[in-house]
Amino acid sequence: MSGKPFLVRAPGRVCLFGEHSDYLGLDVIAAAIDLEIEIMATPLEEDTIHIMYPNIREYDEFSLDLEIEYRNNRDYIRSSFNVMARKGFRPKHGWSLLISGNIPIAAGLSSSSAMTVASVMAIAEMAGSAMPKEEVALTAYESEVVEFGESGGTMDHFASVMGGVIHVNMGTQEITPLPAQLDSFVIGNSGEKKDTVGDLRFIRTTVEREYEEIAKRISSFDRRTTPTNLVYELSQGTPSRERRMAEATLRNRDLTNRAFELLKDVNPDPVLVGNMIHEHHEILRDDLERSTPKIESLIDAALSAGAVGCKINGSGGGGSMMAYTAGQNTIVASAIENAGATAHIVKVGEGAILSRVE
Repeated sequence: MSGKPFLVRAPGRVCLFGEHSDYLGLDVIAAAIDLEIEIMATPLEEDTIHIMYPNIREYDEFSLDLEIEYRNNRDYIRSSFNVMARKGFRPKHGWSLLISGNIPIAAGLSSSSAMTVASVMAIAEMAGSAMPKEEVALTAYESEVVEFGESGGTMDHFASVMGGVIHVNMGTQEITPLPAQLDSFVIGNSGEKKDTVGDLRFIRTTVEREYEEIAKRISSFDRRTTPTNLVYELSQGTPSRERRMAEATLRNRDLTNRAFELLKDVNPDPVLVGNMIHEHHEILRDDLERSTPKIESLIDAALSAGAVGCKINGSGGGGSMMAYTAGQNTIVASAIENAGATAHIVKVGEGAILSRVE
């Protein structure tokens, strides 16, 4: 048996600008947060992987000699082993994995992506190989999204791998670290369940279909560059729900481009940042229909307590909201708790990291 014990940590993330954009090929700005998934790996003599999940009191075990069978359509640890094996990364012997974390599940903070990123990094180490950061992110995306035919994008995986505040050009997959020093955020976890996969699939198919209709009227239409006002001119009277959704993604695109310039400043005006975050929420709420009454009550409470901007996190339809507080963390967190949610004060975090254990 070869190999020594090691630890992998991978953070969750918040999307600052470009929610529901990455899977449409439109740019995003995301930030890693200081909540994370952790994998403690210990080598074994046998040719088997043993996995313990103490937070949810579950256990899994499988052999390494064959393609691993999935127990469900979101079996991300097993899929990571399968995808990595196809790429030639095969552990030489068994391992015991202890997987834990403090990222709230199903709260729009990318707990599953963080776990998949950590898994890919861990499997590369088990195989005695190194993998560049960008390849880790893309392999984690393949393991979580492509392997199960789902509709997500790569934003979550790049944010978890790279850390800090990043801009992701979804046309070229170019990652630009942004120097903006952002204050803490407060996350309000509503506790409402949501159908992330179904929501993403519905929005993606609806908007892609509308892009096709727009291209029939504007022959040069390019979702990344065509001015939004040209698309507005196509609607006669009140646009359909489907057209409003497509137009909303283009407004998100324009807002993200403006935020990209703003966040190149090391110390951007917090009120301006907050206003733009709230502008993003209004698009998500009014035209993509992603908010809920409870999320709105949490946002109202946070704004009343001094937050300078709030938005829903992740796919929406439940989950969590984010408040940019400009220093009023404790007061805003208390207001969110009083409104019936669980509050988490978070900071921008570092990217995924592997460390060896002596």
